[in-house]
Amino acid sequence: MEFNQKEPIYTQIIDDIKIKFINGTYQPGQEIPSRRELAKRLGVNPNTIQRAYREMEEMKLIITARGQGSFMTSDTSILDALREEALEATVSQSIELLRSFGKSDEEIATAIHKYLEKGSSR
Repeated sequence: MEFNQKEPIYTQIIDDIKIKFINGTYQPGQEIPSRRELAKRLGVNPNTIQRAYREMEEMKLIITARGQGSFMTSDTSILDALREEALEATVSQSIELLRSFGKSDEEIATAIHKYLEKGSSR
C-alpha cells in the first residue's frame, strides 16, 4: 500500500479496508489481519493500526472479539451503505471534474447515457 502525504495514514488504512469490503476482498464476518500483522505488513507503527481499528469499531465496520481477533461486520446494511457512499462520492467527483472542464450538466448526462448504452451492448 502506498501512502500519500495529504491525509493521516490511519484514515488511508480505513479507506483501504472499506474498499476491500466493498469489492469483496473481505467478506462479511471474515477475520482481518491482526493489528501486529498489519503493522508489520504495511511498515507502520502499531499505534497507527490500533487507531484505525478503534475508529472502524466505532463505525461498526469491524468487531473485535477479545482473544479471537477482528472481523468484518456481518451487518450487510453497513456494506450497502458503504457501497452507496462510494457511488455517491465517485459520481460527485466525476461530475465536478467534468464541470471544471466546462461541460454542462446536459452534456454530462448525454455522455453518461452514451457510455452506459455502449456498455450494455457488449
